[in-house]
Order: sequence, then structure tokens, then C-alpha cells
Amino acid sequence: MKKVLALVGDYYHSEDKLKSTLDSVLEKEKFNVIYSSIEVFPSLLLDNPYLVIIARENKLNPQEENSPVWMNNYIETLLASYVKKGGKLLILHSGLASYKVDGIYVKEITRGYFKYHPERDVVRYYGKYPKSDVEINFELYDEHYFVEVSTNKTNVFLFSESKDGESIAGWYHQYGKGKIVCITPAHNEALEDEKYRKFLRDVITWL
Repeated sequence: MKKVLALVGDYYHSEDKLKSTLDSVLEKEKFNVIYSSIEVFPSLLLDNPYLVIIARENKLNPQEENSPVWMNNYIETLLASYVKKGGKLLILHSGLASYKVDGIYVKEITRGYFKYHPERDVVRYYGKYPKSDVEINFELYDEHYFVEVSTNKTNVFLFSESKDGESIAGWYHQYGKGKIVCITPAHNEALEDEKYRKFLRDVITWL
């Protein structure tokens, strides 16, 4: 079975809901999902999993003014090396939040980051699956993530719109021999929406 290493959940994003969603999305695939703590994530990454999923923000205590963070230079370098050698990396929602914009994780790996979101409301997501003519079009009651993306260094395939405006919502790029996909939906209860789960399953299948 293909091994998937997942680091999910933080103060604002339910670990249980994320695990439930990933279990549902991956249950029909031949994947062995390992949910990691921060402490053992580096050692598990060295085992060269088929796919790595990050769905947690960088701050450990985001309500503190000077919160410590979990992503250090060693982990950034390790993650970059994993993908360059042919690994696959999927960044979900909060995996784009509170990381150093001048660090390896943002500048080289994600090439985009979360800026802000208004109060939750109906968000429409639309675009086309990577290297396909199959259209994406669904709505969620969600946090509308507004992001900054280095569009000249990646490929945008998903957009978002709500009463608060429009933003990029999904992008992908090669990094060495590996592949990276970043998507901004979805927050907590929206994870349970079957439209989102189908979309996530399709993205993972493409990866």
C-alpha cells in the first residue's frame, strides 16, 4: 500500500474533522495513512512516503502575540529535499497560514501564502483540473481565504469568489522531480461537504 504522511489540525482547525475527511476521501484508494505529530514528522518524512499532506498552521499558540512556530529551517530543508527527489506534497487550507514569507516553505515550496479571511459566507470555487478540460464549480459555506501567490512561478487552476471579492484558490508546480499542489478550501464543517470531498479526491488522484 502507498504510504501517506499527514500532519493535520491546529488551534482553529479540528484535527478530528480533517482526519475524518481524509479517511473518507482515501478509503477507496490503496493508501496507508499515517497521522503524525510535529515531533516525529521529520523522521517519518525520511521514510520517503508516497504523498505528504500538511493541513495545519505554523503557529503553535496563535492566540499568543509571540507564538512559537513548528516549521524550522531543518524541517523546511527536509521537506524541500523530499519533494525535489520525487515526492508529492498537498497543502490544504491552514497549511498556508502564518509561515514566514521569506522562508524556504513559502518562497520555494508553496509559492503562496494566506493573507486574511472575512467572516464565513458562501464561497464559489471554479476552474479546471490541472492538465484537463474538466471544469470545477462548487459552493461551500466557508472561510474565504485571500492569498498572495507568485503566479509567475506556479500554475493557477482554481479561483474563488464571494460577496467579499475574488482570489486564487488552487495552484500547482513541479519542484525538482516532485509535485506540489496548494488549495485554500475548506474550513471545519465545510470539510464534510460531499462536493468538497469529491474535489479533494480528484486532486489527490491527479497527484
